[in-house]
Amino acid sequence: MTPWACRGGKSEYLRAVADAALDGLLDGAALRALDPDQAVQAVRQVKGLGPFAGLDDEIRERYGPVRTLADVSRAWAAVHLRALREQRTSEITGH
Repeated sequence: MTPWACRGGKSEYLRAVADAALDGLLDGAALRALDPDQAVQAVRQVKGLGPFAGLDDEIRERYGPVRTLADVSRAWAAVHLRALREQRTSEITGH
C-alpha cells in the first residue's frame, strides 16, 4: 500500500491539489490579486477542490493565526514529495 492510499479516490485528489500547489496554481498572493469570483473559479479547476467555506478559519484553527493557505499548501506539497521519495527509494524504511 502506498503512503497516499485512501478510499474513494482521495489520494488522486490529494495528488492533484499537491501538484496544483507546486505549479503555483494555489498561490495566495496570485489568487488574492484576482477578482474574488475569478479566484474561486481558479481554485475550483483543481480536481478535488469544490465549493467550500471556512478554509481560512480552519487554517487559523489548526496552524495558528499567522499561517496562510500558501504556507499550508507548501507544507503539504513537501509532505507529498517526501512520501513519493520514500516510495521510490525506501531510504527510511529500508524495504
